[in-house]
Order: sequence, then C-alpha cells, then structure tokens
Amino acid sequence: MFTLSFRVSKSKNYYIVQKLAYKFSNYNLTDNINTIHFTIKELFEKWDFFNLMFWKTVDWKGTTFGYNNYNLHSHCDKTRIFYALQDAHSKWICMSENIIRKIDPACSLENLQHVISDNEYIDYILDKISLAKKEEEYNKEFGYLNFETPIRNYDFAARKLKRERKEKK
Repeated sequence: MFTLSFRVSKSKNYYIVQKLAYKFSNYNLTDNINTIHFTIKELFEKWDFFNLMFWKTVDWKGTTFGYNNYNLHSHCDKTRIFYALQDAHSKWICMSENIIRKIDPACSLENLQHVISDNEYIDYILDKISLAKKEEEYNKEFGYLNFETPIRNYDFAARKLKRERKEKK
C-alpha cells in the first residue's frame, strides 16, 4: 500500500490538494497531518488526481511518500518512486489498449478510455500481470517441465493422439 503524507500548509495550493485528497478512499487528517493510503489499483484509476497532488506537495516541509510503511523524505527519492509509478502506469495503459484493440479493432478512443477505467477490467489486467509474474518466478526456480500425465488404459482417444504424435516425429 502506498502512502502520501503532508502537513497542513499555508500554501495557496493547500485547498486544491485537500480537494484532490478527498478523491481517494483512504484519506484522513489527524494532528495536522494529511495521510492518504492507496493501492496500485486506486493509483492507476485516479492517476490524474495523484499526479497533480504529488507535484503540488512534493517540496512541502514534512511531506513523505512511500510504500508499505517505508517512507521517503528527500525530493530525489520521492520523485524516483513517482517516475517508476508513472512508467508502470504508461505501460499499463499501452498494454490495455493493445489488448482491447486485438479484441475490438474498431473500438473508438472514448470507448477505449471507458473500458480501461472499468474496475473489472483493471482487476483482470492486474491479475494477468500477477499471473505472468508468478509463472516467470516458477520457470526461474523450476524450469520448464516437459511432463505428460499418464494416460489411463481406457482413454482410447488420448492413446490414439499419442500414437499419432509419435508417428509424426
């Protein structure tokens, strides 16, 4: 879970930033510190809000940005994570567009944006990415296993296919 924290500020941008913070589901203000917790899914869904909020607050005194309770304080570190997230967001948009274009080549840009921001589709894409990552980890650890399950004696169709494959080789 990502976290963006910033203090109550006298900046002219504080009102705008606070309005942006209310767009996120897990926002709270305690002891003059605004804290927003968000998942990668919510970040991708509300990228424009996050982008503006981040750049308005990045240089405020006491602003931290981090992941899983590891908060970064320096401008350089915060922007490195931001740019990594921006890159991931761009790749996610491009990947989504490619997948949708393969499914429906005639899809207009307006419909494309609607489909990309659909919650079920976002979950589907993130699951596909997670599955591909797990498969990659499995292949690194165990390699590709060329394994065929044994065929039962009464499975005549499978036995016939196996004979045909053997004859082709």
